[in-house]
Amino acid sequence: MNIEPILPGCGATPALRDKFLRALDADDYSALRSLSVDLRSCTDVLPSSVCVTLGLPRGSTYAKAAKTIVA
Repeated sequence: MNIEPILPGCGATPALRDKFLRALDADDYSALRSLSVDLRSCTDVLPSSVCVTLGLPRGSTYAKAAKTIVA
């Protein structure tokens, strides 16, 4: 089993962040809400295109996106 380490201050693996982006591309709101629980403290910066899609300022974090999704 290949388990990716969680980086300090991030709170999410690259695989989890990728799942979030794929769910966003697929308009899978059920998956997005579920994944948002695990991303609520992730301080990694979203890709700029995702910020635009979600109406967030460029440089927003996955945590900000997760809070936007569940709001």
